[in-house]
Amino acid sequence: MNRVIAGAMGLLATGAVVVGCSNDKPADKPSDKPAASAAADTKVSSGSNAQVKVDGSDLAGLDLNSVTCVKQGGKINVGSAAIGGQQGLGVVMTDEATPKVESLGLVYDGSALAVSEAMGVKVGSAQVKVDGDTYTITGEASGADMKNPMAGMINKPFTITVSCS
Repeated sequence: MNRVIAGAMGLLATGAVVVGCSNDKPADKPSDKPAASAAADTKVSSGSNAQVKVDGSDLAGLDLNSVTCVKQGGKINVGSAAIGGQQGLGVVMTDEATPKVESLGLVYDGSALAVSEAMGVKVGSAQVKVDGDTYTITGEASGADMKNPMAGMINKPFTITVSCS
């Protein structure tokens, strides 16, 4: 049963990322902006003072220099690469005065943890504080302990700090 829940959590997190990165405009409708103008609206920052802590400790195995922040289409996407393919991070939030986390996924100690709210199901929680170009995301991510799936759901507090210009 817990494996089903873990699989559903993974699908939910993936679906939330896909929905978070999409928009409501049809693909076959030409854009009102020229391609050069649309590209100019995209802002990318990487490796700038990123910090990722889970359960009070640095997220081991995460390449902080690879943490990238992209602002485009009313969304802020934060992602990272892993060292040795072990840990990862992905966040989608709204680009507004008080951003809201739409989805968050991270791998901690072999377990996939998520924050998401989709189709009436809420998993975990997250809040965002903005100080200039610095975003601090705090909350609690939930998931299944893949080392012991029968143990049920686990919750881990996290703090992510990243600069997005």
